[in-house]
Amino acid sequence: MRSRRTLGVDLELAEALKEIARSRGMSLVGYLRKLFEEAIEVERLGYFAPSALRDKRVELVLSKLGFTYLPIDLLDSGSRNPEATEALGERVGSTLRELGIDGYEVIERVALSNGLGIVKEGSLILIPSSGPKEIVRRFLVGLARGSSLNVSTSGDLVIVKAYRYP
Repeated sequence: MRSRRTLGVDLELAEALKEIARSRGMSLVGYLRKLFEEAIEVERLGYFAPSALRDKRVELVLSKLGFTYLPIDLLDSGSRNPEATEALGERVGSTLRELGIDGYEVIERVALSNGLGIVKEGSLILIPSSGPKEIVRRFLVGLARGSSLNVSTSGDLVIVKAYRYP
């Protein structure tokens, strides 16, 4: 059994957190433990956790306006050479893997925010695209391979299998 400490929180905040935890299928204690663990990890990386959450809120708003994270090198190599685009993705995926960052989560976030993917049964299906979206899709394929994810094709579809199925 873990030792515990009581923390004081305004009742209104406690009720809001309890409802959020319930909506995620978690207990309040489990939700808070995960929240605290992530906050501590962000702090260990040198960031002020409340600022990281604020930054994420801004990122979510920007994503609704069509913004996405992509390496600047993609603007140079991707537009001319699809193979170089996938190779760049592989380098980024390999780096993420070495840093302990879940490549699938990154791929899913970029694909869904750009209308490039569909999540189905523990897999992300990257759909055929054209123009700049195809460049991003090719980058994501490379990122998946560099992250050591299971990547397969079915016609023009690319299927990236998640390590786990929720």
